[in-house]
Amino acid sequence: MPPPPKFLCGVVVSAGRMMKAVKVRSVKQVYDKFLRKHYTAYQSHLVSDPNSSLRTGDVVRIAARPPASKHIRHVVTEIVAPWGPPAEERPPIPTLEELDAQYRAKRDAKAARKSARLKASVADVKAERTKDKGHSLKERHTNVIGGPEVGGGEERVVLEKGMADQ
Repeated sequence: MPPPPKFLCGVVVSAGRMMKAVKVRSVKQVYDKFLRKHYTAYQSHLVSDPNSSLRTGDVVRIAARPPASKHIRHVVTEIVAPWGPPAEERPPIPTLEELDAQYRAKRDAKAARKSARLKASVADVKAERTKDKGHSLKERHTNVIGGPEVGGGEERVVLEKGMADQ
């Protein structure tokens, strides 16, 4: 079982420019040893928004999840304070359990496609082998007995054991 997700709160600073993704800015306090002062530092996260329900200015809670892409490593868990239309009028935000179920269904479908593709390629290889066999003895090459200088040269077919007996 994966560890529980780490939750952060932040403000949506960019929404609607990327498909199913928003930029969220979170605030934290950092201490500077030289100045002996705390100051505010901002950290931006690209966050997965599966239903495109967030607007710029929303205060949201996000959770760290397995990467959805190269840069998206968080997902929206809830809208704390909506900006603009109320949260009830927007598309619903899926829960972490729903996202996990979608992820597992997607991975299972991919595994099924991969196993079907491998079975088909193995069947193709077997079909090629049986097509080449023909019968248990396969003609590999012919030897010429005599040769042109001896007088015509009759051909003798040399049969070797094929793959059918194995």
